[in-house]
Amino acid sequence: MAAVRGILENLQEKVKGFPATLLLSLLGAGLIALSAQVKFYLPWTPVPVTGQTFAVLLTGALLGAPGGGLSALFYLLLGGLGIPWFAAAASGGWQVLAGPTGGYLWGFVISSSFVGYLTERFAWARQLPGMILVMLFANFVLIHGPGLFWLKVVTATSSWKQLLTIGLFPFISGDLLKIAAAAAVATGVTKICSRIH
Repeated sequence: MAAVRGILENLQEKVKGFPATLLLSLLGAGLIALSAQVKFYLPWTPVPVTGQTFAVLLTGALLGAPGGGLSALFYLLLGGLGIPWFAAAASGGWQVLAGPTGGYLWGFVISSSFVGYLTERFAWARQLPGMILVMLFANFVLIHGPGLFWLKVVTATSSWKQLLTIGLFPFISGDLLKIAAAAAVATGVTKICSRIH
């Protein structure tokens, strides 16, 4: 009986927390959308340089796996339904998700969830060095991995050198800066929140 009561109380707490998670996730989606407007294009690639990865990694670190993953998912779904907040010419619609940047966009959901999962569960991932390592993996494997795969499919690029030239190399330095910034902000906010509580 005590076990059942414990399960019910736990479920009650989760239900109470759901509206807050939903609201924070929508705010996270807005932050990702806002960061998508910080963009510029290079002449040799269809993939723009944006501020999105900063926001994606930050929402994962601050909101945890459910909130971070939902933020990225809401960003994609609402954009797919027509809200013109994708970086691609400030457009919306499903064609953007199926276009050259589609793999990177879907990678946002995986990477934000991954960052959130590790930072929720492991103290080392909430410290600056650990968080940078987590974000490096999330960015270069979980975002660029699907991004490069889908870019290769869409552009029918046969050369790996050409694929990396249009889909990875131009973004490395900027991504490193965004990772450092996201990790610094996230660890700073975490320290402030722990002092308040």
